[in-house]
Amino acid sequence: MVFGSLVAAWSAFGLATQSLIRDMSAGFSSQMLSLAPKRPGAPDPAVMMQGMTKMIEELKPYTWALSGGMIVFSLALVAVGFGLYKRQAWSRSAAILWGAVALAWIPFMLWVQTGVVIPRTQEMMHAMFAGSQMPNGIFDAAIGMQKGIAVVTHIIFYAPFPILLLILMGRRSARNDLLG
Repeated sequence: MVFGSLVAAWSAFGLATQSLIRDMSAGFSSQMLSLAPKRPGAPDPAVMMQGMTKMIEELKPYTWALSGGMIVFSLALVAVGFGLYKRQAWSRSAAILWGAVALAWIPFMLWVQTGVVIPRTQEMMHAMFAGSQMPNGIFDAAIGMQKGIAVVTHIIFYAPFPILLLILMGRRSARNDLLG
């Protein structure tokens, strides 16, 4: 229940502040532009911020789907946790179902991150730095590393709990632990 509540609160906070963060970053960048002049050969920060704002808007359906999915999963986990706490028989089946679906959700999250968000970020970076003297290989290497980090962190953070829940609720003795 605690884990589900924390993830639901964090995901809801992310959804609620998505537009606010975009607006704050645009305001911050305009202030930075007024303080420092553009260097010759460097990308135009105003164009960079316009590209970033456009990318954020294009990716909004994906970020909303991920955050919304996490909220749904988390609230379902709170309900399952409450059932387990009350030792209800239905909660074992619900926990097993939740664990299996949560594990199936991880590849979807990875696909969105590595197949949609990161490539779109790479396109934006190439476009922003096209006129600069920076080599494109730097961005390609950084994006490749970012994909690897995304895969590892998603697996480390999101897979252990459903796996542990499946192991614990899959035991035969778990049937006898809950009231019928």
